Amino acid sequence: MLLNKDKSILKLVPKHPIPRYTSYPTAPNFHSKIDQNIYKKWLKNTNSKEKISLYIHIPFCNSLCYFCGCHTCVVNKYGPIKNYVDYLLIEIELIASKLKFKSKVSHIHFGGGSPSILKPNELISIMNLIKKKFKIIKNCEIVMEIDPRFFPKKDFIKVLKNLGFTRISIGVQDFSLKVQKNINRKLTFKQTKELIDHLRLNEITVINIDLIYGLPFQTIKSFITTLNKINSLKPDRISIFGYAHVPWMKKHQKLIKGKILNNAERLQLYRLASDYFLNKNYIAIGIDHYAKQNSSIVKKLKNKKLQRNFQGYTEDEAKTLIGVGSSSISSLSDGYVQNITYIPDYIESLKKNKLPILRGRKFKNKDKMYGTIIKELMCYLNVDLNEIIHKFNKENEPNIFFRELLKVKPFIDKGFVNLKNDILSIKPEARPLVRTICSSFDQYFKVNKTKYSLGI
Repeated sequence: MLLNKDKSILKLVPKHPIPRYTSYPTAPNFHSKIDQNIYKKWLKNTNSKEKISLYIHIPFCNSLCYFCGCHTCVVNKYGPIKNYVDYLLIEIELIASKLKFKSKVSHIHFGGGSPSILKPNELISIMNLIKKKFKIIKNCEIVMEIDPRFFPKKDFIKVLKNLGFTRISIGVQDFSLKVQKNINRKLTFKQTKELIDHLRLNEITVINIDLIYGLPFQTIKSFITTLNKINSLKPDRISIFGYAHVPWMKKHQKLIKGKILNNAERLQLYRLASDYFLNKNYIAIGIDHYAKQNSSIVKKLKNKKLQRNFQGYTEDEAKTLIGVGSSSISSLSDGYVQNITYIPDYIESLKKNKLPILRGRKFKNKDKMYGTIIKELMCYLNVDLNEIIHKFNKENEPNIFFRELLKVKPFIDKGFVNLKNDILSIKPEARPLVRTICSSFDQYFKVNKTKYSLGI
């Protein structure tokens, strides 16, 4: 049953979808005028004194999860994966050759797809080349997303340990068998626990677990059961994402049966999970992450050193993120660049010794200004607008945020947002509204039912 405050929240959530704001401008605003020549210039502009992050995209899975919105494909043989890695190595070589110096790397993230589908030889080849072409700093965080259903536990974990992996992100989504069958992702608690036990035995102790709310057949009772099981695993961090139903983009989502949960039902599950983990002494990070009180990411939160990018919330402070692999997105001081998504075209570009760029977006000053506001709200639920004006309002434009604050006024009137001394702050109980509030500062946002995901 929804409380009065949640009923008030629902009245402020629009019926149209809202961006997740892992970037600003958001990916639908990228365009093809950004090509490899521009990317080369941007790479050369990278500051030699600053650290960088690397994202390695492995777009393959053993099985198709019907809810998935990622760029990935299912393979029955290892040959295509081996071939892809050969060209991914070429891309790393090309990127390194465009930099004026051997960059210091503070964070490496293997995502997908299911990067744990890699065999040890390919993973070792990738890491060895990164070590050769870049300078991996001491205390570099090295992360891999893992599918517990197809993980060769003991041998592969030793490889991860030897390569210096420090954190593992495990996709659970939901332990309800009915929900699992419907999304084609059968996973037992035993499989998950065994994997986590093996990781901890090998001193890889920072464990992140991903959950999803908003799937058909999820109920309060079944989700509580899932939350209890997750809590018993004592993960360092928990990410709880709202299911993005975009069958016009991902046709396999049409295979999901049953009614897609609406915002009211999603809010109940969101609030249930949030209250549950806050009562278990986890700290809320942004809008959908939770971490143990002694977690390093909590320290970053308290010191306002948190970042948000295409992997979600991260404690990595690097201002430059270089994406490697098909569909991966790079974030540089000049703008965003996205690689070709279709794997054969990605490979064909590299055969020609060309960086596989599909599209991107060059930053304007106002992009950086509004992007900073959105990032501050997404990470800390508050922003000092006076500081933003001092840093970005080079034209001394009067009442620069008048239109945006007019859009935020309904949230202020309902008591979910405060504006005092030019500091805009969102109350913790209004976390489900953060994305909607951020959209008030999005200069490119237009209502479109075939983009983005539900507001909660």
